[in-house]
Order: sequence, then structure tokens, then C-alpha cells
Amino acid sequence: MTMKIEQPAFGRRLRELRAQRGLSQRDVAAGTVNPSYISLLESGTRVPALEIAMHLARVLSVPLDTLVGDVALPMVSGRGETATRGDGDRLVSELLARAAIDFGDLGEAQCRFDEAYRAAMDAEDPIATLEYGLELLEILTLRSDYEARYELARALSVIAAEAQVPELIIRVRTDQAVAARDTGRLTEAGEEAGHALRDINGTRLQDTGEHVRLIAVLISVLSDMGDHAEIARLVDAMLLVAKKIDSAALLGRANWTASVAYARLGNQERAVEYLRYAHDMLANPGTPLRDWARFSRSAASLLLDSGADLAEAERNLISARAVLAVIDLPGEASLLASAELRYALASGDLDKARDVSRSIDETQLTGFELIRVRVARGRMLHLSGDTQAAVGVMRSAAELGESLGAYPVATKIWREIVDMR
Repeated sequence: MTMKIEQPAFGRRLRELRAQRGLSQRDVAAGTVNPSYISLLESGTRVPALEIAMHLARVLSVPLDTLVGDVALPMVSGRGETATRGDGDRLVSELLARAAIDFGDLGEAQCRFDEAYRAAMDAEDPIATLEYGLELLEILTLRSDYEARYELARALSVIAAEAQVPELIIRVRTDQAVAARDTGRLTEAGEEAGHALRDINGTRLQDTGEHVRLIAVLISVLSDMGDHAEIARLVDAMLLVAKKIDSAALLGRANWTASVAYARLGNQERAVEYLRYAHDMLANPGTPLRDWARFSRSAASLLLDSGADLAEAERNLISARAVLAVIDLPGEASLLASAELRYALASGDLDKARDVSRSIDETQLTGFELIRVRVARGRMLHLSGDTQAAVGVMRSAAELGESLGAYPVATKIWREIVDMR
């Protein structure tokens, strides 16, 4: 697929946008192309490839269509016939939506994919509806819009069942399990993930990255529920599948899941061991920045929970802060603040803990993470001498744990309340 970019109009827009931002030709080249090539583009004597246009849009911080203007997309259908203009418009819209994701304009990406999703529904095309719906789920995840993601996942489950493609049904059930987990519907999440895992054998998803992801989701749900009986077996199964695939990134994520699972099991030594394996595999240029930010924050949280070396936890917090300073990852700020609060408490800095606590918006947190923040706030209040307020906050954490079905977690908090009095 080739995008036809018109010159000299493209060159004029490029020059104007660059001048508005006070950038030199070398600045916008940014090591991707030679600065002299930028001069040729601006003069209209060269037509850029799509990849170059996308790079320039990112450097200039503008949507791709602002830079390229009206585009034509000549394509050939599977029968060797020229595709319709409507098909071309649809594919251009997809391309622009994915470009928007690349340079962080999640709002634009969501609008474009939502439009395509609704058009596919109106056309009664279940496969296209699922394709665009899954793209929307990813965007809603990045925007931390958990309730909207849950409702969309439920709608997609019905469509996938009607399409009667086993692999699609499993993929959507996995996404529904994730969405249910992140909105505190742990029982539903466990049921969806369990059904999907039983059905995956014999499908084309068996022994793939989707298989690893599905087991990881079930492990996380069972961990949140405090149902630990099957976790060790599931971790072994997940790592076995991941090792077959021969992907450092995938194995790194699997070890990350294993570390969190063993932390919940109370085996802090193995948790930290798996965490360090994950760090070694994910600390490479191929790991997307948003994944590295999440891993670093999660690693700091786990190290704090396990009572490991505070210096190691601090290094991970610094890494997460540095990434979040340069990328927009809605929702991650509150999760990082949760870890920062616990770090301040662990290091004995009550003033810092109070400052961080005031910055946390509980509406941005769900499930176990919300329990963790309330427990940290309760401990902070207790250390500050306000035991009555501390007990009230801790009680709300315990009750939330019970409402989620995480009874062992709730029981542990109730015991801590007794010790506070």
C-alpha cells in the first residue's frame, strides 16, 4: 500500500510547520534522514515515503494529515481490480489512526477507530467490527478508560460468538477478562479467562503469544482473588509456552507476571528472582517506552512489597518517572504515585508521604491497587498518630477486598487493624 503525497504542497507545509516551531532542517531530520534531503522535500523536488512523512509528523508534533494534506491511495483488490474510493478512504483513515497512536495523539486515534468501528457495525461486517473494536480496546487501555473498555469488550464477545471463529472468541474473551479484572469484577474475569484457556488447545492460538497472555491474565486474576492453589502450576505452564516461542520480550513479560504471582504467594525470594530475569530481558531498545514505564513502576511496587533493597526500588521509580516525563500515559501517574507513597513510608519520610498521598486520585485506581493505596494511607495516618482515621481508611480497604472476593487479602488487613488499636 503506497500513499501518494502531492508536491510541492507537502514541501510548503513542511517548511511552514518547521519555521513555526523554530526548528532547523537538521532538527527535523533527527538522524533519520540527511538534512539535505529535508531541503529537497521543502523545495518540492522529492516526494517522501510514508515512513518519512510519519517521522516528520512526530518530530513536528502534528497529526499526519496536517502535514500531508489530502491524499490519494491507489490500491489493488484481491481480484486484481482497483479498489473503490470508499475502501481507499477507509484504509487511509486506519493509517492515520495508527500514526496518531505512534505519536501519542490517543484522542484522534480513538475518534478514527470509533468511526470505523461504527461503520463496520452499520455494514453488518462482523470481522471488520471485531478488528476495529480490538484496536479501540487497546486505545481505551492506554487512556485508562476502564469502564468504557469493559462495555466494549462485552459487546465484542457477542459479535465474536456470532462470527463462530474460535480464535476470535478466545481473543475477545481474554480481553473481556482483562477488562473485568481492571474494573473489580474478579469473579467474571476468572470465569472468562478459565473458559478461554480450556478452549485454546487445538486452535491456532495454542503455543503463541496470545496463549502466554491468556495464562498471565488468569494468574493475575487468581492472585487478586487470593485463590493461590493453581498459581504455581499456571506459572510453570506460562513459562513453558513462552520458552517455545523464542522471544526475549515475551519471556520477559512472562517472568514479570511470574514475579508478581510469587509475591502474592508470599515467596518474596522467588518473586525478586523472576523480577530480575524480567528486567534483563526487557531492558533493551526493542521494549516500547510505555511498557518499560509500566514495568519499572511495577518492579518498584513489588520490591517495596517484598521488603527488598530500597535502593533498587528507588532506581526503578526513577526510571518510571523519567519515561513518564516524555510520554503521555494516562492513569499511570496515579499508579506511580501509589508506589511513591509506599517508598516514602518505607524510607521513613512522613512529610513526603503526606505530599504524595494528597496527589493521588483514587478514581484513577481500581481493584487491588486501590486496596494497596488505602492500606498505605492507613499506615501513614497511624504513624502520624491519628489512629482513629487510620482504622477508618484501613477498614475501607478491607471491605473493598471482601467486595472483590479477595478474602485472604481482606483478612490480613483486618488483622493489621486489630494491631493498630
